[in-house]
Amino acid sequence: MKIYQLQLKCFNLSEMKRFYTEDLEMELLSEAENYFVVKAGTTKLLFERDQCTPYYHICFRTGSDYYDQMFNRLAEKSLLLPNEEGQYSMFWEGKQAYFIDPDGNILEILERPFIWGENQPQTGWYDVGEIGMPVKTVAEMQTEFRPYLQNRYKAKDDLFAFYGDQKGVFVLVKEGRNWYPTERGASIHPISAVVSGEKEGRFTHPSLHYTIIVRKEWNETVPAVQFRIARPTNQIEKMIKFYHNGLGLEKIGEFRGHEGYDGVMFGAPNNSYHLEFTQSEEEIELPTPTKEHLLVFYLPNFFELKRIVHKLMAMGYNEVEPENPYWGRGGITIEDPDGWRIVLMNSVGI
Repeated sequence: MKIYQLQLKCFNLSEMKRFYTEDLEMELLSEAENYFVVKAGTTKLLFERDQCTPYYHICFRTGSDYYDQMFNRLAEKSLLLPNEEGQYSMFWEGKQAYFIDPDGNILEILERPFIWGENQPQTGWYDVGEIGMPVKTVAEMQTEFRPYLQNRYKAKDDLFAFYGDQKGVFVLVKEGRNWYPTERGASIHPISAVVSGEKEGRFTHPSLHYTIIVRKEWNETVPAVQFRIARPTNQIEKMIKFYHNGLGLEKIGEFRGHEGYDGVMFGAPNNSYHLEFTQSEEEIELPTPTKEHLLVFYLPNFFELKRIVHKLMAMGYNEVEPENPYWGRGGITIEDPDGWRIVLMNSVGI
């Protein structure tokens, strides 16, 4: 289970941003008045401002040299936490240390082998390997996760369990159990995570503020989890009417005035595969599509195909003759407002 992204709450937003970007040397990806996003190796961390101070446990993994560099820096700033024997540097399958951030979160740094491909980075963070997840009952949460995520670990007791594998884990602890190496009990705060799994899924806990989105990677050669086709336009409102009101695609996202652009995303059929249309503040010269530029939708139900065609025709978009006669045998071709062609093909596809 790779932990791709975490969305957490924070109280001291400006201090937290400074700490993660300067002290921990994480790249700042984006920021706004109420949040900031940093990159810890392969994991993105989004901290969103909250009215109260949350309390999390996060574990970062890195190599030996960067571990030593960070350990010495944290020691100089007196941020390291000792264990019950007064030790600051520990060992658990590799060097290990605990420290705190400006919100008081219990952070951990682990020295681990690099497992994310052949090109090992020379320095820096590898990823987030663990995120603590306090729960009411450990066994019940394990049962909740089972339809969505695989697990290679057995629960040690009813107070603590790892859930995941060597690539990443949720640390399930009973609410109130102390986060090692402190005597401060774990408390429940909102967590949104995007992780890898064997199949696509979305889990939202019915009472706790936990949301887990599971993304399936395509394969080892192209480990993508999402596919987007993006296209510019000078008439975005017409495109919205065509693709949403006419064709019937679900609008899964929209933005206005983002760095000079408006945009809209349509699921094809969902957010894993989707179309994006963008429009800049100033009108731009668009490429002229050929008659062979096609976006093909395979619809096995002929009656549903005809229903969509009738709706588009009522909006003023009529059938056009396809350049390739193949698309006319069972298919209907229609041009969108920018002249790009879609084909509604009465077929189950390849």
